[in-house]
Amino acid sequence: MASNRNSIVAGVIVLAAAVGFLAWKGVLGYPPKGTEGTIGAAKRYQAQQITPNDVELNDPQTQAFIQSDLFHRMQTDAEFRKAVVDGGLDRFVSAQARATDLARAARDVGKAADAAKLTDVSARALDVASRAEALAKAKDFARMVDADKMVADLSKASLDLARMTDVARAVDAEKLADLARCTEAFARYSDASRMIVTAARAEELAASARDLEKSADAAKQVDAAKRARDLAARSEELARMKTAGKSVDTEKMIADVAKAASALSRSEDLAKLVSADRMIAFASRADAFARCSDAARANIALERMSEVAAQARDLEKAADAAKQADVAKQARDVAARAEELARRRSADKAVTVDAGMRDLARASLDLAKAADAAKLVSVEARVRDLARSATSFARLTDASRMADAAVRFNDLARMIDAGKFSTAN
Repeated sequence: MASNRNSIVAGVIVLAAAVGFLAWKGVLGYPPKGTEGTIGAAKRYQAQQITPNDVELNDPQTQAFIQSDLFHRMQTDAEFRKAVVDGGLDRFVSAQARATDLARAARDVGKAADAAKLTDVSARALDVASRAEALAKAKDFARMVDADKMVADLSKASLDLARMTDVARAVDAEKLADLARCTEAFARYSDASRMIVTAARAEELAASARDLEKSADAAKQVDAAKRARDLAARSEELARMKTAGKSVDTEKMIADVAKAASALSRSEDLAKLVSADRMIAFASRADAFARCSDAARANIALERMSEVAAQARDLEKAADAAKQADVAKQARDVAARAEELARRRSADKAVTVDAGMRDLARASLDLAKAADAAKLVSVEARVRDLARSATSFARLTDASRMADAAVRFNDLARMIDAGKFSTAN
C-alpha cells in the first residue's frame, strides 16, 4: 500500500509539472499553425505588460543567454532589440537563440565526458559547442548563403555526439535529454535540418520496434508481432528520407508512424511479454519521434491530455467516495480545465498563455501536494496508467525545461525594452 501511495504522488506530481509547463509550450494550440518556432509567434504577453515574474532569470538556460554575445548585442543594439521584439528577424534569431542553448548543453556533456577521461567524446562535444557559439555570434547570419547547410551540419554533429557509444556511460540521462531537446529545437530552423533529426529518431524507433517484434514472434503473439513489424518497416522508410523536403505526404507519414508507435507503446499484449524497462524505453523513443513534427506532437499530446483528464476524473471519484471534499474539488477543477484545453485543441483554436492557464498550473501543483490524495488510489493499474500518461505528456511538452530558447530570448528583449531588466538582476 505504501508503494502505491508513493506511486500516485509521483504520478500526480509529474502530471502537475506537465500541465504547469503547458503554459510555456505551443503544443496545445499556440502559436497558431504556420508560425510555430519563430520569434514573431512568441508574443505570449502581447495583451499585458511584461513583468520580471514572467521570466525566470536564475535557471541555467537564461543565465547562459545573459552571458552570451548574442544577448550582449541585444542589450546594446537598440535596432537589433527592436527587431527581436517585433519578430522581424524570425527564424534567424530563433536559430541563434537556440544555438546558445545547444552550446550550453554540449558543454555540459563535454564536462561530464572530460571528468570520465573520455577524450574523444569531450573533443566532439567541444567542437559542437564551439560551432554553435560561433553561429550564435554571427551578426550577418541572416545574409549567409550557406546558413541552411551550417544548421543542418551542426544538427547532424550534435546527433552524432549523443549517439556515441561511450556517451551514455559518461553522461547522466538528464544532460543527454537536454542535448536531445536542444538539438530538436535548433533543427526546426529548416526542413533539411528537421528531416535529419526526424530520420535519426525514426532509425532509433525502428530498432526498438524490431526488438519488440522478436519478442512477440518468440511468444507467438501474431498480431503484436505484425504491428511491430509494420511500424519498424515504416520507420525504416522514413529513416532513409534524410534529404526529403517538407511535403503533405511526408508530414502525413510522420504523423501516422507517430500514432502507430504511440498505440504500440500501450499494447497490453506486449506489456505481458517484455520487461517494463524495455516498454518504457520504446515509449520514450516513440515520444522523441513524435516531437519531430508539430502535427504529430500535437496529436499525441492531445491523446495524453485526454487521458490525464480522464485519470483526474478517476481521482475525483475516489476522493468523493472517501469524502475528501477538498481533494475532490481540486481534482474536479484540474480535470475540467484539462478537458477544456483538449476541446480547444481538437477544435484547432489558439490557446494563449493567459492568467487562466497559470491558474491551472497552480491548481495542479496544489493537487499534487494534497497529503490526502495518496490515500485515495490503491489500484496499482490505475496508478501505473496515470504515471505513464503524465510522463509521456511531460516529454511531449518539454515539461522538464523552461520556455523555448526563442521565446525566452524574446521575453528578455521586451524586459530590456521596458526598462525592467539590467545586469544587476
